[in-house]
Parts: sequence; C-alpha cells; structure tokens
Amino acid sequence: MAAISVIGAGPVGLKVGTILKKDGFDVEVFEEHREVGEPVNCGGLISRSGVEELGLNLDECLLNQVKGAHVYAPDGTKLTLKRRKTVAYVIDRKKFDQRFHNQAIKYGLDVRLNSRLINVRGNSLFLERDGHGEMKKSKIVIGADGVNSAVRNVMHGRTEMDNFIHTMQATAEGSFDKDFAGVYFGKYIKGFFGWVIPESSTIAKIGIGTKLGENVSESFDKFLIDAGLDVEILERSSSLIPSGLPMREPVKENMLIVGDAAFHTKATTGGGIITGLKAADICAESVMQHMKHGKSLFDYGKNLGEVNKELKMHWKIHNYLSGLSNEKMNKLFAKLQGAGIEEFLAEHGDMDVPSKFIGKMARSPKFWFMGRILMGILRS
Repeated sequence: MAAISVIGAGPVGLKVGTILKKDGFDVEVFEEHREVGEPVNCGGLISRSGVEELGLNLDECLLNQVKGAHVYAPDGTKLTLKRRKTVAYVIDRKKFDQRFHNQAIKYGLDVRLNSRLINVRGNSLFLERDGHGEMKKSKIVIGADGVNSAVRNVMHGRTEMDNFIHTMQATAEGSFDKDFAGVYFGKYIKGFFGWVIPESSTIAKIGIGTKLGENVSESFDKFLIDAGLDVEILERSSSLIPSGLPMREPVKENMLIVGDAAFHTKATTGGGIITGLKAADICAESVMQHMKHGKSLFDYGKNLGEVNKELKMHWKIHNYLSGLSNEKMNKLFAKLQGAGIEEFLAEHGDMDVPSKFIGKMARSPKFWFMGRILMGILRS
C-alpha cells in the first residue's frame, strides 16, 4: 500500500508529490494523459511577483516578458496599465509542466501516465489504464486533477455549473505589441472577458471566457471581428476554468484537493498557477504534519486561510464586474480613467494579491465613488 497517492501530474500535483517524496514518504502520482503538459488550455501568463516569491526557474519555458496591459471597455475606452519593469511572464506551459516532471523523476517520484481515476472507496483507488481496470491501495489521496476533478466529485458530488467559465482559446499569428497583454470586456463576452497574451511580436494566445450556455465558439469569432484582430488562427481549444469560491471543505476522510480541483484559482482572471503552487506547499506540509505528528488532516483547510482570503477577494471583484451591463461598464471605465486608475495601479497593482491595492483604493478620495463596493470586498 502506498502511503500517499496524488491524482494529477500538473505542476501542483507534481510539486505536492515531490515535496512528500523528498521527505521520505512512499508516493505515487497518477496522470490520465499519455504525456505531462498535454493538453494545453492555459494562456501561460504568470506574475513576476509570484515567480520571485516561489523561486520558480523559468529557463527554457520563458517566451516573453510583459510590462503591462491595455484594458478595453465595451465601447472601446482604453485603460493602459504599465510599468517600466516586467510585471508578468508568458511561458510555454507544456515545457513548464515538464520541468516539474523532470524534477519529480530526479527525486525518484513514481509518475504513472495514462492512468485515469474512476473512484475512491476508503483506501482503495479504482483506475483505468490502457482500457483495463486496476485497483491500488493508499492511505491518503490528494486530488490535484484540475477543473474536472474526479477526487472532488467523489468527495462532494458534482459541482454546480455556474461555478465555471467556458473558454475558447487559439494560438494566432499576426502583429502584436509584445510588451502588453490585452483585456476586453463586454459585447459578445458574458460573465468574463477576452484576452490577447503575446508570446512574441507575431504569435499570441487569444481567447474569451463566457457563462456556460453561451455559444463560446460563435462568441469567439465575433470577438475577433469586434476587437479588430486581423490574425490567422493556427489552432484552437475549448475548456472550463473555475470561477467560484475556493472549496470550503478541501478535506474529507482520507482525501484532500488542491489547485484547480479545490478552486484555488483567481476568479478575476482564471489564473491558477501561482495560487495553486502556494496551496501545494500548504497541502504537502499539512499531510506531513498528519503523517509524522498525528495532526488532523482537517488542519489543511485552516492552513489555507491566507490563500483563501485573497481568492475570495478575487471572487468578489469578479462577481461585481460580471454583473455590470455594457452601459454600466462603460461608465465605470470613464470614472476610473478620470480618477487616475492607470497611474494608481501602475504603482500599487498586483495581479495575484488584490488586498495590496483594494485597501489603498478605499482610502483614496479619488475612488470614494466606489466606496460601498470596495468596502464590501475588504470585509470578505
């Protein structure tokens, strides 16, 4: 019987597994796909602050460095948020994942590909491998198996679909400003936004997210026209991203969930690499404390407090913006522009930690017109 089984060989699952393996535990990782890093549904934009905080090595993964973003209202009003230095990195997500895989192998972690979890009953894991059933025994099961988490479904049943955003993303060839990402609100995009993430001056990831039930492919095509994006689509893919609150109960019996599986994802942007890796550290430490010192696995939920606090702020900001009509969004952009939001966010903005600038906004007379909304976020 393995001491610990990790479901999912993305960066989050591999980080949890590697930490526990280095600490001497018997760990197995099960990945449903035949290759780590496939399929790629991520835009690949991660914050410089998060990279530095976590000490991530982006060698061979780095495609571009971004200094800011152009943010567009439905009527075309543009806010330009920029800094002199790099604020975010664009990475090759497949290579990024494979770096974690190579590190895991270096420490002797057993990563089993093409192994899909079907069910968990007590210490028994039921898997499918190459079309054949397989049963494994494990004391602890950690679900790092993404947005469609099988472990989460075993723990809590199917998650309500209004907690997800449906995305369509394409790799496109054209002419792009490699220093700036693009963010587009409104019109054909309901409940989220559109994006342009430049990998170079000629290649970018272009996508949109919409509420479930909308025709995302049709909306994507309309978005390209409306945004004036004259590009050649090289390939496209569709997926879901979590947009709900972080799971209130990330532990049940001998099972834990982490990363996208536990909604450790910023509802404002859909990004989950940095927050997921932070949660991975907490998950691994909580399991170690349980295995070595008999601490309760339920301490994991408490230990996530600081991560969940920021994620809840992201969720409140997302809920506010997604509830605005195009007309109200246009008026908001005009007011923010007049109040100097571009300069303010250039100095105080942080794409991972909204608490760093929301409080400052609430105390600034320039933004008192948003007082009730900002205070509601701060009281979360």
